Amino acid sequence: MGKEDESSMKNILICGGGTAGHIYPAVAIMGFIKEKYPHSRLIFVGTKRGMENKFIPELGIDFRTIKASGLTGTNNYFKKVLNYIKFVIFSIGGFFSSLSLLLDFKPDFIIGMGGYVCGPVLMAAIFLRKKFGLHEQNYIPGRLNKIFSRFSKYIFISFEDTAKFFNSGRSKIIFSGNPVRKEIRDSIYAEPDYRNWDFQKGRFTIAAFGGSLGAEKINAAVLGLYNYFKNDSSIQIVLICGNRYYGELERKLKNICKQKDKLLFRLLPYVNEMDKVYAIADLIISRAGANTIAELAITNIPAILIPFPKAIDNHQFYNAQYLVKNKKAVMILDKDLGRENLAVEIVNLLADNKKEYSLIKEAKLKIVNMDSARIITETIMEKDSYGKHGQAGAI
Repeated sequence: MGKEDESSMKNILICGGGTAGHIYPAVAIMGFIKEKYPHSRLIFVGTKRGMENKFIPELGIDFRTIKASGLTGTNNYFKKVLNYIKFVIFSIGGFFSSLSLLLDFKPDFIIGMGGYVCGPVLMAAIFLRKKFGLHEQNYIPGRLNKIFSRFSKYIFISFEDTAKFFNSGRSKIIFSGNPVRKEIRDSIYAEPDYRNWDFQKGRFTIAAFGGSLGAEKINAAVLGLYNYFKNDSSIQIVLICGNRYYGELERKLKNICKQKDKLLFRLLPYVNEMDKVYAIADLIISRAGANTIAELAITNIPAILIPFPKAIDNHQFYNAQYLVKNKKAVMILDKDLGRENLAVEIVNLLADNKKEYSLIKEAKLKIVNMDSARIITETIMEKDSYGKHGQAGAI
């Protein structure tokens, strides 16, 4: 059996979850594996409580769950003790469940995508001497990835500078970028469907969102733009506010809308097909999660980023700073965000015949042409084909 045939028959286990930031890159990797290595076997391991429990099975991927718990921060002593007890009990149970799963599935390689579910799986992998790699989506590495990095065969990083946060040998660190789902990558070639949004072709389109759950402060600031731009017939705005905020914001919007207003403003609770949002957007207003940063880089859409201030190690600030330093975005700190300064940033971008906006649009990023899912997949399937050669090699 040849090398290509051997690689196509591998068993690959991917673990991760909790948030879209861990799941969507995994989806991109699994999509590439299924396309290029159709004879490979895939299993995704998550928890019953994370969004992966609904999302992964719908993709037709073999989905398994284990019990796992993270150490959430709290100032309450009793809650802190309970968190530690829960963490220990779930970790032990998850470890033995993972041992059983690994012995049964016999993975040739394991990929940890982040999230506390990776802890028990990777502990079992170390115990059974199974090869595994880690993918770090954010600029600042998560605690679990730092802990397990010394045992991993590869550490895939989304930002080149992230290498300095790992003490492991540089030979195992691979600058891969952050995998983006195929539909998002394809959106740059899609014909914008303005009619689907009841929008008009030719207007400058602003799309605002605060993650899958919405962000109250972003919602308030963007809704405040209505009165600022209500007489402007050259702009249209879509605000994806999150299900929990939709009812209240819909009432507020009805109260301020007038028939004579020239601005087109659409309010939506949630959008499944974000590729359609990127296809129409000229400017994005959003948080600075790792997925959003990667998607903005791929789609080349200028952005105003408002990092979530309570993100662990303030990693969203550093994610956003990457785009700002590379002149691909502007940043407003959450504490400074309001209708006025958000409107001023938009006006500044569009002033002088969109001078500042054009500069952002024309700036180039190193990661924009990286096929991250391919780099990661071919590294683990074809034994270091990108670990020794080419742009996406060991750092």
